[in-house]
Amino acid sequence: MNEESLRQARILMIDDEVGNLCLLENVLNRLGFTQLRTLSEPRSAYHEFMQFNPDLVICDLIMPGFDGFQIIEQLRSQLPRDSCLPILVLTGNPTQHNKRRALAVGATDILLKPFDSSEILMRIRNLLRTRFLHLEIQEQNQHLENKVAERTQELQKALAELKQSQHQMVQQERFRAFGEMAGGVVHDFNNALMTIIGYSELLLQDEESLADQAIVREYLQTMNTAGRDASHVVSQLRDFYRPREETDVFSAINLSKLLEEVVSLTQPKWKYQALARGQTVTISLELEKVPLILGNPAELREVATNLIFNAVDAMPDGGTITLRSRQDGGEIVVEVSDTGSGMTEEVRQRCLEPFFSTKGERGTGLGLSMVFGIIKRHDGTLDLESERGRGTTFRIRLPVQGSEDLAAPETSTSLGRSLHVLVVDDEPLALDVVAKYLMSDGHRVSTAVNGAEALEKLTTEEFDLLLTDHAMAGMSGVQLAEALREIGGLQPVILLTGSTFAIKEKPAWVDLILKKPIPPERLRRAIFEVMQAPAVDMESGVAALGQPA
Repeated sequence: MNEESLRQARILMIDDEVGNLCLLENVLNRLGFTQLRTLSEPRSAYHEFMQFNPDLVICDLIMPGFDGFQIIEQLRSQLPRDSCLPILVLTGNPTQHNKRRALAVGATDILLKPFDSSEILMRIRNLLRTRFLHLEIQEQNQHLENKVAERTQELQKALAELKQSQHQMVQQERFRAFGEMAGGVVHDFNNALMTIIGYSELLLQDEESLADQAIVREYLQTMNTAGRDASHVVSQLRDFYRPREETDVFSAINLSKLLEEVVSLTQPKWKYQALARGQTVTISLELEKVPLILGNPAELREVATNLIFNAVDAMPDGGTITLRSRQDGGEIVVEVSDTGSGMTEEVRQRCLEPFFSTKGERGTGLGLSMVFGIIKRHDGTLDLESERGRGTTFRIRLPVQGSEDLAAPETSTSLGRSLHVLVVDDEPLALDVVAKYLMSDGHRVSTAVNGAEALEKLTTEEFDLLLTDHAMAGMSGVQLAEALREIGGLQPVILLTGSTFAIKEKPAWVDLILKKPIPPERLRRAIFEVMQAPAVDMESGVAALGQPA
């Protein structure tokens, strides 16, 4: 800012005395100010101000009709608070009251008449410098605000792109994790199928074995156990670190006997597959007589199975797996040891992490993390010792249960009478299995392959119970149950489902949900539960005790 730019400022002069205006204009002209405008009619001050847009207003105070105080108030009320318009008051009546009042309404400076030209120059220069500096600051602030707005838009765009990238990465990671889990499911199902197919092939190929009822019964029992364990695989995908819930069904288990069963279940891999590769794997049992514990047999078999399979994989040249069981105070200790290659310290630290595997494409990284979750859910601990070249030992500790925990009397599930049951399923094999379960218990069974056929039978025949699959084409099991209630049917409804995730909570009109595959004892207990419950009048909502089923 220089003197030349100051003298280009626009100055508006307001005074009712034309002579005073001419004098002031001449003085400012001599001082070099060229953009000047005079106004002798005070009432036109605001209109003139809006047209001229001055950088400085010089105003007299005492004027008839519309004085300087009113002009200043009018201008200040119409201008923005940050306008920084300087107003210099020229007055020949410099009383303290007038000075205070002028400053109060918004005057910037006060100069007394008659004025000295050098003094008015210095006052005008100071006021204009303040004005132009303020305008520069406003311009810089606006420039900064524009820069900030531009930068904010750039950052918002970058953030949106980052979120999109993160979303894509999360999606890719989900697909990868899903692939890993799917691989784990296939892995565990193949283990179960290996047992089932293997023993069935032995029976089918050896007619002498088929004639030996003891061998047939042993093989069928092993295949049945493998099939039941396979039914837990899908549900275990969410069970890595899930705590124990009230709905978990635990029963009394002899761990030494369970380990013997697992040795038989896993024999196709640790013995026959190893022999096919030219390896010899043996299992040594050091099992003591131990107290019973409470647990889920299928899950604990899954634990032992995974540890045995890991041991086999850790002995590429063959070796010995040792299973031990013993009591240590209030705990049962189970150990699975191998004579394999052992682990590095890094692998030992990470081997329980989900998806961590040293087996490349052959491994899913789910086995040991699933083992860890199951043991935690049984209030147990899992430790391991391993050394390169000297093998690995997994050590599991599970709490012994008091006799009062294991002595609960078995509840009878016998109804003492035969029921007429309608079974609905669009899968013929599943339909046949459930029907045969019911007929073996003495019930009369009718079947339907879809909801429409079932509804027609429900309107023409009397049934005591409806068992229906959930996922069926045309009409789902839930829709069939609702249709049954709409026609006035009061029969209990048991819904069968093969999905772990399809039904979040029990739908209306359904008495009980059973997850497939269904063991006969679970089906028997479910029928006992729903048939023992009081029938309900759907219109009144009142239990009709004693009403025949």
